[in-house]
Amino acid sequence: MEEVKEVVEDKEEVEGKEVEGMDNNQKSGKAKIAIFTCAGGSNTGQLANAIGIKLVKANLGYMVCLAGIAAGIKTSFKKVSQAKDVIVIDGCPKSCAKKILEKAGIEINYHYDVTKLGIKKVPGSIDFTPQEVEIVEKLITENLNSI
Repeated sequence: MEEVKEVVEDKEEVEGKEVEGMDNNQKSGKAKIAIFTCAGGSNTGQLANAIGIKLVKANLGYMVCLAGIAAGIKTSFKKVSQAKDVIVIDGCPKSCAKKILEKAGIEINYHYDVTKLGIKKVPGSIDFTPQEVEIVEKLITENLNSI
């Protein structure tokens, strides 16, 4: 329990401070959206992660390590504290990424489940198509551009 308390204290201690290692987009405010993605063992989990990467490359936000939040890593909490908004892209209705952030006390502004965007989960497969990437990326990008 002491470790959990320490994480909360660290989170409060770092709010508002600049994070070492942030890229110029993050520092300049061009991409003030923290992006968390599922990277689960299915096609939709891997698709969610691929979409997160595409959003970063399009300068719509920056990715934060979901495992870092679960593990209580200070720099992950620092990156979140500097975000204007937090989005989560989950691979299925189990919403594991969303639940991890909620348990850590992180407010989520936008949550996407790729199965609710028309993609069928195929357990045991990590493959997805370029068309699936295009469909999901377009829907999320249009939504983010309206923010």
